[in-house]
Amino acid sequence: MVTNVNLREVFNQIRQKIGENATTSYTRSGCRVSMAKIPHARVVLDVDLAFPVDRAVEPQCDLILFYSDTIENSIVGVPMELKSGNVDASVVIQQLQAGARIVDRLVPKEIKTSCIPVLVYGGQMHRKQRRKQIKPSKVNFRSQKFSIYTTRCGYEGNLADALKKSGSLSSL
Repeated sequence: MVTNVNLREVFNQIRQKIGENATTSYTRSGCRVSMAKIPHARVVLDVDLAFPVDRAVEPQCDLILFYSDTIENSIVGVPMELKSGNVDASVVIQQLQAGARIVDRLVPKEIKTSCIPVLVYGGQMHRKQRRKQIKPSKVNFRSQKFSIYTTRCGYEGNLADALKKSGSLSSL
């Protein structure tokens, strides 16, 4: 089992790898994700900055939040796609899967890691699309399948609400 000291070191290594691609802006095309109630020891990767869209070979998510879960003694990676307009579920699933692959590359394999993909949306998403496409879909991460969680754009605590639904941030 990894000790908390090693977990801190791993988190700092992730922070160093991300470097100048870290962001404090959590808005894309008018859709804002709130970091209220999220652990302060965190780093957010701006995927579009790290991997410019004009050079990307596959759809990619917008942001990835990393934080350490000291209770579970693990790293949590949260690929996020922010949509203010209409949502195409099949594309969102591909984008979040690509985010999970980035989390996998940045966190050493021997570290206990959770992946919680989140769609933050503000535009139109038909209820049928959410129920029949997003909800049953899973993102593959290290031989496990993780559900996709959804939350609405722009309200305080929206990301924390999605993470609570996943069972993460249960102490808040």
